Amino acid sequence: MKIKKIAVENYKKFCSFKGSDYIASEFALESLLLLIVTFKVKNILELGMGIGSVSDTILKFDQINNINYFGTENNDFCLEVLPHNVEHFKKITLVPELKYIKNKKFDLIIVDGLDESLVDIEKYCAESTILFIEGDRATQTAKILNIFPKSLYVNVITLEKNSPYGHGGGNIHNYKGGGQLFFINPTFQMRKYWFQQKVGTFIKRKIRIISGK
Repeated sequence: MKIKKIAVENYKKFCSFKGSDYIASEFALESLLLLIVTFKVKNILELGMGIGSVSDTILKFDQINNINYFGTENNDFCLEVLPHNVEHFKKITLVPELKYIKNKKFDLIIVDGLDESLVDIEKYCAESTILFIEGDRATQTAKILNIFPKSLYVNVITLEKNSPYGHGGGNIHNYKGGGQLFFINPTFQMRKYWFQQKVGTFIKRKIRIISGK
């Protein structure tokens, strides 16, 4: 299934679920799937699984790679709905807090909610782990930059506006949410990808400013 198609379809599906007010946008979901395909990601950790829009999208898309998926969540409502919302829920190793995951390194770590254990994230990183913070989340972004000051970082954005069926503040004139992307110890391929995203974000910001006049 095409990346954009599954991202849009799953976002639209989750928008109808209770507790979906702050789920990742279809653009953020698409960005994650592109990272997984581009860098052949096998081991994923999601901090703050919420109602499952990110994990369901990734596991539904993953038909070949057999991704190992770990996640944290301790909210009672989310724990109740996750088994119903995520089609391949049995493939997930779910724990209440990061400290319960032992001796594991991840290729991709997704920060999709508040997690006080973010300060310990370094011990779960492989040599060239990719970090993706969904949305703006300035506090988490600052923490990651403090932990990995030498990482390559870019705010991934889009020129696409919120969909009528979405939760983007109810305003279709606002832009869809993106994410914060970090390469903590980038390979050549990662540097190239980061540079392309950096240039793209620069151009999109200029267009946004011009469009807003």
